[in-house]
Amino acid sequence: MDDDKFRRLFRDSPIKRTKRRGLLRNVCVALGNVGTADDLTALEKGRVDSEPLIAEHAQWAIEQIRGRTVA
Repeated sequence: MDDDKFRRLFRDSPIKRTKRRGLLRNVCVALGNVGTADDLTALEKGRVDSEPLIAEHAQWAIEQIRGRTVA
């Protein structure tokens, strides 16, 4: 979801205050903490996001999930 779509979707919602990057960062953190291999496809998309905050947190989440599935 790009910034324009995020703004349209959450135009009248308090979620708009977090902005796209904050919301997706939080999603990455949550998935890093409790996500499964099923979430890796979405996180791979986040890993190449143009927003560095999202990309870094998606990479962290991928590492956390892979660490749990290998152990």
